[in-house]
Amino acid sequence: MKFRKLASVFLVSALFITGCTNNSSQSEKESDTAVKGAQVEELDVVAATVSATQVLDKLDANVIGIPTTKMEIPEKFKGLPEVGQAMNPDLEIVASLEPDVFIMDSMFKENVKDSMKEYDLNTFYFNTGTYTEFVKSIEELGKKINKEEEATKVINELKEVEKEATANKSEKAPTVAIIFGGGENFMLATETSYLGDLAKTVGAENITNKLEGDMSSPYVQFSLEQIIKENPDYILRFAHGNIEETKKAFDDAFDKNPAYKELDAYKNGKVIDLDPAIFNVSANLQVKEAIKTLGNVLYGN
Repeated sequence: MKFRKLASVFLVSALFITGCTNNSSQSEKESDTAVKGAQVEELDVVAATVSATQVLDKLDANVIGIPTTKMEIPEKFKGLPEVGQAMNPDLEIVASLEPDVFIMDSMFKENVKDSMKEYDLNTFYFNTGTYTEFVKSIEELGKKINKEEEATKVINELKEVEKEATANKSEKAPTVAIIFGGGENFMLATETSYLGDLAKTVGAENITNKLEGDMSSPYVQFSLEQIIKENPDYILRFAHGNIEETKKAFDDAFDKNPAYKELDAYKNGKVIDLDPAIFNVSANLQVKEAIKTLGNVLYGN
């Protein structure tokens, strides 16, 4: 009799525990289903930078305000309220649009630091200083506006372009000198500049890495003797500002100084003028074409 009573107790306990387990599992499944079925909040975004606007288009973001610019804006954003130029947006207009997130180029953060205190804006500073920072900003922006999956897709597309551009890369990295010119003022672009970081991305070795002195600035002064000593495989020239004036200054400098003609890059036809329609001093989604072009120049892709 005692055995039967004990058996009955164990049976009831087992059924009770099983029932609790099943109910717990069912609750977890229902909870998981609810989370998966929940819609991610769509945020209203105002952008005061063309680069970010291009990215927001790819992220399928809900943009309600755009920068005032002569540059090309994604078609679906045309006609939206304009909030002023990137370097000095009209924060009163931005605030009137009541965005969930306001996006500015980090390059102009100091320009609005004081006036920003007057407005309660959830601001994201988009970094376009180098290609590496640009990619990181896309990732962070995706998290900020609930578009992580879309941001990952954009980044993967960029990584694929990198892979294709360096498909024919050899073990020995090509050496480059990137001469940045504005009028008759020439400087060398280091790896902390947009152009220098791009060259590094595709596997080139910047001669500024071997020069003495502080090379932490994006652009540094140089002497012709330094370039002659390093004798780079490629000289990449980039004209900024008055393009035609700078190109003429480049040609005059190379034509009038016979020392340039002694460089291997000159002898081998590897003095390359970077197209300002493709290259720039800061990043945007046109960087895909820039990476492809550098890959073709350096590796014949």
